[in-house]
Amino acid sequence: MGCSINTRMKRPQITDVPRISQVGEIQIKKDQFVQENQHRFAEVYQIGESLGSGAFGEVKICFQRDTRQKRAVKIMRKDLMKSESKRDDLEKEISILRSMDHPNIVRLYEFFEDQKRIYIVMEHCAGGELFDEIIKRKNFQEVHAAQIMYQLFSAVAYLHSHHVIHRDLKPENILLEESNDTLNIKLIDFGTAVMSNNKIKDAMGTAYYIAPEVLSGQYSEKCDMWSCGVILYILLSGRPPFDGRDDSEIVNKAQIGKFDIIDDPWGRISNEAKNLITGLLCKAESRLSASQCLQHPWITSRAHRPIATEEIIQVVMRNLTTFHNSNKLRDAVNTFIASQCISMQDTRLLREVFRSMDKNGDGKLSREELMEQYVWSLGEADAEIEVNRIMEEVDADHNGYIDYTEFLKATLDMKKLLSSDNLKQAFRMFDRDGSGSISAAELKKILEGGVISDDKVWDDLIVQADQNGDGEIDLQEFQDVILSKV
Repeated sequence: MGCSINTRMKRPQITDVPRISQVGEIQIKKDQFVQENQHRFAEVYQIGESLGSGAFGEVKICFQRDTRQKRAVKIMRKDLMKSESKRDDLEKEISILRSMDHPNIVRLYEFFEDQKRIYIVMEHCAGGELFDEIIKRKNFQEVHAAQIMYQLFSAVAYLHSHHVIHRDLKPENILLEESNDTLNIKLIDFGTAVMSNNKIKDAMGTAYYIAPEVLSGQYSEKCDMWSCGVILYILLSGRPPFDGRDDSEIVNKAQIGKFDIIDDPWGRISNEAKNLITGLLCKAESRLSASQCLQHPWITSRAHRPIATEEIIQVVMRNLTTFHNSNKLRDAVNTFIASQCISMQDTRLLREVFRSMDKNGDGKLSREELMEQYVWSLGEADAEIEVNRIMEEVDADHNGYIDYTEFLKATLDMKKLLSSDNLKQAFRMFDRDGSGSISAAELKKILEGGVISDDKVWDDLIVQADQNGDGEIDLQEFQDVILSKV
């Protein structure tokens, strides 16, 4: 049944790994809770209708049996992945997705493996593919196209800052969150993504969207920006910039690099939009980066969506101000629930506030961006004190930024976050053997996070909640310590 995905993941050498010797040194990260579930998939989820199929399996709707949460599952047949490289690609996809924490990148929840299949459980987006919306609409108004492209540029900028190249950006790999909302997107399908700081050699991608340099056998993350240019062109005109009878003709035209921005409908489209397209569908050395696109006049003048009211922003700022991270177990539970249990609908307004505070669109909040928000109401001196405190309390992984999940756990309504159902789900996650209590070994397995630690660290964490002194945490003790400051 196995744990072969986990055990084959590459781990750092012991000499490179830090050591934690006290509870305060534990770092809480979202990806610690994205793990292989040791139960059978059918015990945890009920399968629903099919959403699509591919070379190695299919994607289906599924429902978590305990909570009835609706999710999507990518089911991969192991007999079709006979080569070592295919298995490595799947492990790489899981590894990349579990580390992503951006509001426009699909969330990975957990994965399963049995003798025949591997199951990757992710967010379900009810709106379907952007591709289908393009077919239905023919083309988008500039303001709507800008709002979609802002989110795509933000997701890609985030990927590139983490040295991840997607390599297959296309409307089929962009999902719409809701069926009645065509302007909130999620980037999916990291099966061809790669982590690299260097030039890549192996050709990868889809003919309509593939950058010319990919075919020459040496390229960088700028290949994703060419794909973004093609997507933008299609959103505005309803047709691809390079077309042909077959893949060979399409890529040949892309290598020549000539495309039409004169004929209908381009006469009705702004010069700023054409300028952005020209800055993307060009040679790699002069091609715009995702960060530069986020600051392009066409994006900055059209992509703003004032959904979050000033009142909501003030509530969020107060929640950030009053958030206290005084207990590692409570912080771990808050992080788990914010990343695994809260729906897209429950975070919609918070996401808009996060986006409004994220001035450069990179998918995380810097100290400077927080200062800009708080100086207006507190003045410079008090704002600096407050922002320093927020960074200390909310930045649980100490990377110098407030990541999206860290923002959610600090700003969500605590009664909603720590509902009875959510606490029970969190307890089950920590109680890995289903014994009805949480041991120090179980805490270590989930929270150690690839570092070396003293056993005393986890014993001390147990002591903070263990009221009856039996060396473990039962459900009542768990709820008491989590709710003690609410």
